[in-house]
Amino acid sequence: MYQHERPMRGEVSAIAEGAVELSMSALPANQEFSELRDWFAEWKRDNPFSFWVAVLLPWLYAVISIGVPATLIPAFPFSDARRVLSLPPEVGAMATRITCKLPSGSYFFGYELVVRTEKEPLKYFGRVCRDVVKGGWVLAKGDRLGALK
Repeated sequence: MYQHERPMRGEVSAIAEGAVELSMSALPANQEFSELRDWFAEWKRDNPFSFWVAVLLPWLYAVISIGVPATLIPAFPFSDARRVLSLPPEVGAMATRITCKLPSGSYFFGYELVVRTEKEPLKYFGRVCRDVVKGGWVLAKGDRLGALK
């Protein structure tokens, strides 16, 4: 082993007659954290772009997939769309859409709609989108998921 190499955790060493034993390095926790800190510093120094991409992309994904809908659902509740558009009680919201595209245009936020029937538990009904510029809701009925792109 070279001087700059450190013992690896879980290093496998062969012993008598081909038997293999798993030897664990007994590094104290503070030394392991310092090694991790050194590794991050080296990675950041050697390739700063990939480091920040790896750090920021998971946070960006979490904000877009969880934070934005969690903020917009209370701001534009489905109950408001149901009341304004006089939707029947069988129609419910199945999923949210951050970018809501309808044949009449693209909108900022909306819901995928389904109908609960006796024959089919959830039958696709359409999409309702919030028109933030003009104020109000826009409804587009469709017979199948993907019909409204």
